[in-house]
Amino acid sequence: MRAPTYDQLPRPDDGTGLPLAWGAWGPDDQIGTLNRITDATVAAGAAEIREGRRFSLNLPLDEPFGATLAGSHRRRAAPTPVLVADDGPDKMTRDDRLDGFWLQASSQWDGLNHYADPIHGFYNNAPLSSVVHGAASRNGIDKALAHGIAGRAILADLPRFFAKRGRAWQALGSLRASAADLAACLAEGGVTPRTGDILLVRTGWLAAFRAAADAEARDALIRGRDYSGVDGSATTWQWLWDQGIAAIAADNPTVEAFPITPLRPSLHWGIGRMGFCLGEFFDLEALAEHSAETGRVTAFLAAAPLNLRGGVGSPANAMAFR
Repeated sequence: MRAPTYDQLPRPDDGTGLPLAWGAWGPDDQIGTLNRITDATVAAGAAEIREGRRFSLNLPLDEPFGATLAGSHRRRAAPTPVLVADDGPDKMTRDDRLDGFWLQASSQWDGLNHYADPIHGFYNNAPLSSVVHGAASRNGIDKALAHGIAGRAILADLPRFFAKRGRAWQALGSLRASAADLAACLAEGGVTPRTGDILLVRTGWLAAFRAAADAEARDALIRGRDYSGVDGSATTWQWLWDQGIAAIAADNPTVEAFPITPLRPSLHWGIGRMGFCLGEFFDLEALAEHSAETGRVTAFLAAAPLNLRGGVGSPANAMAFR
């Protein structure tokens, strides 16, 4: 099913003037912009694998919150691994579990049941009663897994791009990269987005986190919540939609610049209203270094979220290949 353009999307009389993308892929859709990923886009993206290089885009599960002070997030924290020994005269085995495992506390994907439109509710008219775990759920991360997150990834390395232009940029301060900035950054790498692309945005937040001198300094990079990132305005909504971007992921805690203003366009609001797929805390450092060395800003990306029915989020489980 071919989705309408941004200008063709319906705009309900709800006082926002913003489009509502519900029904763009049918009344039963539960994956939003991931519909841009098709057999054809995945097959085309596989051509990006030329050297066999592999890049994990995943932080350790205890980062970042295991490296900050307690309470840096209002509820999320690093999990506690428990190693279980089962030894006997004829065996020696180990098992393990994670206690306090928040699924969005490290490199992660947001499910479409994570953030509702404050006026209309969860994506594509999913009732509140369906935001549950189990077979009766709608819009859970398991739906993204069943469809598959894979295809060409395109990297926008904002710190390097802005440095070449003498433009001030830092991990904190709520600085905003516009849609025009993203397009220009990609164009510098010789890339024009195409339908089904997965956009990776390096903001430099993770590099700053790793360079911080101690837990207090790392804590400040979380607790202040004044992250620099993508401008979540309606202009960015239109660019992402009309470029056919299937998902957007960044190395910072929120993808977009924070804080956001309630009832003003933001990428998080776009989860419920537009079906945007967001990924956060992605480790893009090695991939970006390779891009700087080779000039290549494209790769093949494959990710397998947890098969948790109704899951609100999941560890990213993402790999890039070149």
